Amino acid sequence: METQVGDFVPQVLEQVGARIDGYVDELLMVPQSIFYMPGESDALGVLRAANDPAVTRSLEYTLDLHAVLNRLNFRTGENLQSITFYSLAGDAYLLTKGGGMWVERNYKDQPWYGELDTEYYAPTVWGTYQDETVTGRPYVFSIVQPVQSAKRHRIDGVIQVSGSIEAISAMIRKVNFGAGSIVYVLDHRNHIVFSTNPSVIGQAWNRSYGFDWGERPVGADSFELELEDKPYLFSYNWSSDSGWKVVSLIPSENLSKGIYRIKFWTYAVVASGILIVFGLALAIAYGFTKPLRKLSDRIKHLDLQHLDKPPDVDRLDEVGHLSNSFQNMIKRMNGLFGEITHEKVLKQEAEIKALQSQINPHFIHNALETIRMTYKSGRHENGEQGLISLGHVLRYQAAQEQDAIPFSAELEFLNKYLSLQKLRYGDRLSVDLEVDPEVEKHSIPYMILQPLVENALKYGVSSFDHSIALTVRIGVEDGFITGDVIDEGKGMSPERLEQVIAEMGAFSGNRQGGIGLANVYQRLQLLFGPSAELHIESHQEVGTIVSFRFPVRPHNKGKLKHANPNR
Repeated sequence: METQVGDFVPQVLEQVGARIDGYVDELLMVPQSIFYMPGESDALGVLRAANDPAVTRSLEYTLDLHAVLNRLNFRTGENLQSITFYSLAGDAYLLTKGGGMWVERNYKDQPWYGELDTEYYAPTVWGTYQDETVTGRPYVFSIVQPVQSAKRHRIDGVIQVSGSIEAISAMIRKVNFGAGSIVYVLDHRNHIVFSTNPSVIGQAWNRSYGFDWGERPVGADSFELELEDKPYLFSYNWSSDSGWKVVSLIPSENLSKGIYRIKFWTYAVVASGILIVFGLALAIAYGFTKPLRKLSDRIKHLDLQHLDKPPDVDRLDEVGHLSNSFQNMIKRMNGLFGEITHEKVLKQEAEIKALQSQINPHFIHNALETIRMTYKSGRHENGEQGLISLGHVLRYQAAQEQDAIPFSAELEFLNKYLSLQKLRYGDRLSVDLEVDPEVEKHSIPYMILQPLVENALKYGVSSFDHSIALTVRIGVEDGFITGDVIDEGKGMSPERLEQVIAEMGAFSGNRQGGIGLANVYQRLQLLFGPSAELHIESHQEVGTIVSFRFPVRPHNKGKLKHANPNR
């Protein structure tokens, strides 16, 4: 039995090692994915532009770089701590869950610089260390990926991905070999990535731990050794793919206790088996209660999605009468359930219409105020042109009776709205529209863009020259329509941003003022449910980005399919 225990431990370590290999492979793919993502050349162009002497660290370039790194970021869950892009200019852009910023950091000063692969540009796994740039200084291990240059054996920058060892810790915590046992996880350079003895994390393996790895074969093995005059069972699993190792050091006395425990449970299982056989005999004796038990089981596991399921009991005795009564009750419940569902759908449609009707007078009031101010300033021709544009807009609104409209119609409406705003702001206003032609194949919710642009106009006035520079991006990605409305205004403090997000979720249709963002958020939730998203990112004296995302719908002039009211 001791031999069987010695074979069992490496099998456990092999399972843990396979999960760790999967985790490391997942993080290795993060920096490499930039070379396979859609628009690869554009992404690499943004990274390489950091080395252009003519490029300054402007807001526009920083946003582009932030967007590229963010596409690598945080879709692996909590395992990813940070992403850093090192330029050849001696600085770096650090992206964490808290945001991004430029820092003075030269990649040549980093301890991994000498191990960069400039031959095949493959990622390199670096050892465990405490990350000083993240709150709490957690233990992480890094993966560094050189950005290939057009010139051989040259690079245009380095991407560093820092992965949390918490995921590895969670895997190891599930392995318990008793008191005094120690488990190690080693990387391909024999550095200790994690251990149940925290004092050795980050150190290199040496003979004081038991032996030299150069004397052991790749694979799995167990053997006995003595450390400090105490016998141990030493087991390991050495992955031939990644080179990582999972090692356990178990006091021999724990194994003796485990063997006696196995014998005890063996006897217990045999005794339990005898009791089970006796119980089955009793169950057969009570077999005549089967019809009642079937009916009782159906009541306990009633499926509201299949209320029309026929009865399982077909008898003419008292049990049959009871089953028929129960079936009649289920039919009545099915009818009531349908009526309630229909009422919820009607209520949801009424809420959407109410939100749309609230946007219209709000918009008309602002448009008329703009035209009034144009006439008041003496620009009568511009005011007349504004009235013509307003007429087009009102006809557009009056003609919409459905939730979904072709994207081209919504874009034309947005352009007419911007022409009205041009009357008010003149040359102070500049708008950059970036639209993916793929979007024109789809329908979008009616009047969904204008409130976001109006909000950006209201709060996007620059503190430096009072200009208003807006960027509107619309595209299609992985079955979702995505968009960003970006301004370079005063931005918001973290406290104000948190308040705005809270007000969006608690928005009431009866509230006066400040309806733009909240109205759009509520309509997206009613139309698409949890699959729709509206995010706000803002920094004081830098600007604000409002991003939305909702599932695509086929190009049609009907209604959008509303979110399930029971969800």
